[in-house]
Amino acid sequence: MIPKIKGRSSQRRALLDLLMSTEEHPTAAEVARGMAAKYGPVSLSNLYRNLDILVASGHVRRLRLDGGPDRFDANLKAHYHVTCIHCQRVWDMPLGPNTRWDLPMPPGFQPQASEVTIKGCCASCAAAPNPFSKEV
Repeated sequence: MIPKIKGRSSQRRALLDLLMSTEEHPTAAEVARGMAAKYGPVSLSNLYRNLDILVASGHVRRLRLDGGPDRFDANLKAHYHVTCIHCQRVWDMPLGPNTRWDLPMPPGFQPQASEVTIKGCCASCAAAPNPFSKEV
């Protein structure tokens, strides 16, 4: 079920539907290709504007990973990310109901949100010839 979104944009609703239908973390270019394949050509300026609106409204998360293009995630359940430093694939890893991060905080600091990304080498890249020859 698609959460209610402010505004009446059918493209915005279709965009959220597309993002919610995948476990991948697509870039804007990948989203544009997916939208075009399913709905026909899309205006890139409208696509970027609608992605910004979905992020600002809390329907989608924007992931910024080490200088690569932004990626988008419609999974709003508690989770962290694991990313391969070679192929750039990103996985969602669920947090259990009792997961605690006992990290020191400055006196009086009240955390509101956090993002955790663990970087490494996936099994596919590790099995490839010379998987660690790429610069990181």
